Amino acid sequence: MLDDRLIGSTFMNASQLSYGVVEKYGVYYHYVIEGPAEVGDILEVSRVTPLALIVHRQDRRLKF
Repeated sequence: MLDDRLIGSTFMNASQLSYGVVEKYGVYYHYVIEGPAEVGDILEVSRVTPLALIVHRQDRRLKF
């Protein structure tokens, strides 16, 4: 899929809703948040579907 390049990219949650729209590379994408997230959390794209980006709150722990 063309938009698989977005997997792993991050952006800040600016809404209390569990869905929204984000602009990446000049293109607007719908996104859906999996799990809990609050305003100001960093969201990471985990999957790409034809309808939306599936995102989750980025883990604050170090990954080795």
